[in-house]
Amino acid sequence: MPHGPSFWFDTRIYLAVAAALLVIIVFYNPYVAILGAILLVALYSYGHERHIQQQRALSRYLYSMTHNIEQGSSHALKNLPLVMIIVDRKGRLYWYNDVLTEWFDDEIKVGHSIFLLCPSLPLEKNWGKSGQEIFSENDKYYEIIYKPVEYADDEMELMIFYISDITTCEKIKLRSLDAVPVMVYIQIDNYNDVLQGLSENQRTSVLGEVNKLLAAWVTENEAVLKKYADDMYLAVFNRQQLNKCLQEKFDILDKVRAIHAGNKIPVTLSMGVAADETSVAMLGEKAQAGLDLALGRGGDQVAVHINGKMQFYGGKAKAVEKNTRVKARIVAQALREIISDADLVLVMGHGNEDFDSLGAAIGVAIMARHLGKQTRIVVSHPSISLSKLKEIFGDNEEYKDLFISQASAMAMLSQRTLLFVVDVHHPDITAAPELLSKIDRVVVIDHHRRSETFIANPLLVYLEPSASSTCELVTELLMYFDDYLNFNKLDATALYAGIVVDTKQFSVQSGVRTFDAAAYLRRAGADPKLVRQMFRLDFETIKARAEILNQAEMLPGGAVVADCPRNIRNAQIVASQVADMLLNVEGVNVSFVLFTMEEGGVGISARSNGDVNVHVIMEELGGGGHQTVAGAQLRKSSIEEVKRQIIQLSAKYIEESGENESNSTTRS
Repeated sequence: MPHGPSFWFDTRIYLAVAAALLVIIVFYNPYVAILGAILLVALYSYGHERHIQQQRALSRYLYSMTHNIEQGSSHALKNLPLVMIIVDRKGRLYWYNDVLTEWFDDEIKVGHSIFLLCPSLPLEKNWGKSGQEIFSENDKYYEIIYKPVEYADDEMELMIFYISDITTCEKIKLRSLDAVPVMVYIQIDNYNDVLQGLSENQRTSVLGEVNKLLAAWVTENEAVLKKYADDMYLAVFNRQQLNKCLQEKFDILDKVRAIHAGNKIPVTLSMGVAADETSVAMLGEKAQAGLDLALGRGGDQVAVHINGKMQFYGGKAKAVEKNTRVKARIVAQALREIISDADLVLVMGHGNEDFDSLGAAIGVAIMARHLGKQTRIVVSHPSISLSKLKEIFGDNEEYKDLFISQASAMAMLSQRTLLFVVDVHHPDITAAPELLSKIDRVVVIDHHRRSETFIANPLLVYLEPSASSTCELVTELLMYFDDYLNFNKLDATALYAGIVVDTKQFSVQSGVRTFDAAAYLRRAGADPKLVRQMFRLDFETIKARAEILNQAEMLPGGAVVADCPRNIRNAQIVASQVADMLLNVEGVNVSFVLFTMEEGGVGISARSNGDVNVHVIMEELGGGGHQTVAGAQLRKSSIEEVKRQIIQLSAKYIEESGENESNSTTRS
């Protein structure tokens, strides 16, 4: 269609030119000029009328097109296959399209709350933000795109939500996830110990019972089980069945633990489980790593690698002491070669060192000094234990420069420096964490159950959760390190003190090898009188212990929780002592003593008589330790908050333990 205004403008120019010509013609022939004027007026009138008609037609066309577009937009807006709503912060509807009521089969009006139709809509946590999210409602899945609505009025706060139904796609996705494979490595922890001393019939009966329970477990979970060694199995099942096992907390551990052989040693299993990996090779690697981690934590548990994180189940049985010292002899020989290749040996334990950490460090220093290596023990800061130890060393030249700070150690480093980490394997709580990033050659010796966080790439790891203390492990290494190894009375006393403090005077976690190590140290000159001198308490500490005991709270299930007043000096040591004392109370199975740390936050000393695994409870709070001795440090918490968490976790653990004990299937 031609543009009316432009065409009529051009026509009028032509008519004006024609009129000018008629004026000239008047002087030559008036009659012809008059006839031309009549024709010119007629042409002008016709052109003007046509221009008006075209303008009206154009207006009608534009009006019709605009009206149709508005109707189409309105129709599309109200009938798009997604819900659009505008709501305020309380969920009141300001506008919505018709799809809202079609999807949710209910009548709702402007001003009503959207939560009447969709209680699960994540409004509060996303208020004022832009983004997208998936949520479920009544067995359906929805994807939402949300953003704030901008108004000139700043007081008006609204958000618009675009909601799409993705139920079909999401259910296909979930079915696919449920079908992905899960790999499980299974090992009988104490295979040789369980079968030792049994007749052939008894051995067959025990192994047959284990195989029967495992076969029933994999059948129930629609899995495949393959035995590839006397004590090793491989199982493969799908993700859906893993979810079921997680809900049941791998109760197969309890069923197998109920099997007792003729020697009364219970059978325990450890498992490494891996899921959600992109390849079968990665599944196998993660499952094997999980099994190693479970065994390193003492066995009788499952380490599950899922969604990129490690979860632990079980861990209720005591770590069984190994009767053979073959591993200790092999490790001692390996350490001799490793130390021989170093020009500087540094040893450190955990921060705020105790007697076990310091005694083990001195034991390693004995080995290094025997081979003529320069040796230093790195300590975090002066502690009571270190002060007591230096007190018995006196002015002995041999120990004059033995203990150094992290800064001094950093200044001594060389390419052939060897670092021993004793009584700890968590890098963040070592005495000098920065050393770990500066030294490539690291040896770890520890008796705590292995946690998920471990020192990266150690040269050698000697981790024995069944040992009473790290001093016990180091003492056994000294036995096999060199036949001509000699150490003095003070060295032996330091190692002996570490065993005494961690076994509570040989009353807990003490096996045959513990007493053998203690006897070896006594023959080397360890002096119990000096040990008692180190453990002596001042009068203020005695009063502080009494004050804590006075306000201790007894919980159901044999648990006790107490907290240290803020004005108590050396609160961490006093808390651990009180936690030990509380176990001597009739009916107490587990004790927790809380204290305020000097650098802020709350520390926990946890103790158990063996019926409760305090390591598992402390691990829930980011700590760890041993089955009967553990602790945790919470940097941004209050005493009241931590106490509430302790009460909840201990009650949950005791309740689950009671359910397992009363479950008849675990006694079959």
